[in-house]
Amino acid sequence: MELPSFLHDLTGEGDRPSLEYANEIFSMLEVVKMRKKQVMLHLGEVTDSIYIVKSGVLKGSIIDEFGKMHTVRFVAEGGIMTSMYSFIDQKPSELQIECVEAGEILCFKHQDFEYMSKLYAGLSPAFYKLMLKRYHDMVDEKSRMISDDATTRYLKFMERYAFMVDRLPLKEVASFLGIRQQSLSRLRGKMNKPKS
Repeated sequence: MELPSFLHDLTGEGDRPSLEYANEIFSMLEVVKMRKKQVMLHLGEVTDSIYIVKSGVLKGSIIDEFGKMHTVRFVAEGGIMTSMYSFIDQKPSELQIECVEAGEILCFKHQDFEYMSKLYAGLSPAFYKLMLKRYHDMVDEKSRMISDDATTRYLKFMERYAFMVDRLPLKEVASFLGIRQQSLSRLRGKMNKPKS
């Protein structure tokens, strides 16, 4: 989804920016080239951007109490990623954002968000709603994964991320699914074995 349409649809009736105006703002956004394995946002940093993917793949990761990183989200072309809490409140991020595949992103800066929020009072509350919805969706997906066996988790992943699955390294998929890379290799081997 394009961000101008997304923002236009997100804000309330009286505070809805015109699509033309939103497009004009977003036509001025900085296009940034990203390299594979480049970290766009480190854990503990305050984010100043929402990233809109033009090409390539981004992943979002969190760290557990033992210091191990876990992939929680992937986005590709047309997808949007940021640490929403960090972006809105300008607090340290608990999400790390890294490039899985080189490409280009558009950066919607916090200063642009503040400027648009002054023009459209409905924008800030809409972002808070979105932040809560994304958080609940992620928690819901992860909690459902806990009760599924590895095969079911993998099949659901293949269904949801079918359009980018061939572009993701095996170790990233394993991290997302919460299983070891070797286990995932065996699982894929079993599933791809021709039936006699």
